Parts: sequence; structure tokens; C-alpha cells
Amino acid sequence: MVEDDPIELVERPSAEWRRLYERERARVEDTLDTFDLRERVCRIEHVGSTAVAGLAAKDIVDLDVVVDDAAVEPVGTAVESHLGGTRHDNTETWQPVFRRVEGERFNDHVFGQSDPGWRTSVATVAALRDDPQLRDRYERVKRREAAETEDLGEYSAGKTSVIGDLLDHAAEMDLEIDVPTDG
Repeated sequence: MVEDDPIELVERPSAEWRRLYERERARVEDTLDTFDLRERVCRIEHVGSTAVAGLAAKDIVDLDVVVDDAAVEPVGTAVESHLGGTRHDNTETWQPVFRRVEGERFNDHVFGQSDPGWRTSVATVAALRDDPQLRDRYERVKRREAAETEDLGEYSAGKTSVIGDLLDHAAEMDLEIDVPTDG
């Protein structure tokens, strides 16, 4: 997401979000094959609000591309150079690539397997799918924050307490991952 973009929540049918995710995932997988990096990938997940049926979301499909730690930079570079977009070197284990394709927006988050960020994303989606009351509360908070600020940092910070509750809920679920203890 570009930092100065307005924070606007939209609603689309979940099948449309899923279709966009599947198309972007296929492009990423083709890139991994082209650069002989497929074996470095642990998993690719549809994350963020577009991965949760019925939840209003920013009009951006998020993917977590989880790789072995040493592959973060080569995979991020391959996605950026082959598919386009802008890669950010946030940390050694997290390099998001922000992309636009045919009017659609994607955030391809390349995470090292040791980075807790991808586990937070996956656990949050699992909890939102599992608990309708938490999902409704999260949407109310998102809408309030989007109405009150155009600053992405403030918008994200405003969701911190509910993210903590989502992680607590996810920790009680039988997930195949270690759920981070804070958001």
C-alpha cells in the first residue's frame, strides 16, 4: 500500500477476492519456477481482510509468501523484477512487494519462516473466520479508524487491541502454527 493512499474499505464477494488471490498466487509461483526458487518456499497464504468472507477490506489482496530465511531477499527481488511493483526492505526477514495488475492491487509479503509476522497474519485470519463476534468487532474498529484517520500508522495502531484479542482466540484454536502472543 502506498503510504499516502486514502484508507477506504470496500465490500466484494468473497469469491472475487479468492479469484484475485489465486491469480496472484499463480503469478508468484510462476516467478518462483522461473528463478528456480520454488523449493525455498514453505507456504503461500491468502491473508488480511480479503481472506475473510463478509469482512470489509481495503481494496488490496495480501499474500504471505513464507520462505526459508536466507531466501527472503532473492524471492523478494525475483517478484519485484519479474512481476513489477515496489519492494521494501523492511527487515532481513520481511520484504513486501506492492503491486498493481490490471487495476487490482496486491501486497506480496515475502517473509522468512522465523519472522512472526506471517504467523500473526495467518492466526488473525483463522480467528476472524472462527468467531463471528470478533469479526464484527474488528470490522467496527476498522470502520471507525478509517473514518477518523488517513494515516496508515494510526489506522493500524487503532486496531492493536482487537488484534491482541484475535491472537488470544487463535492461541486457543488447534492451529498448525505457533501463534504470536502480541499483535
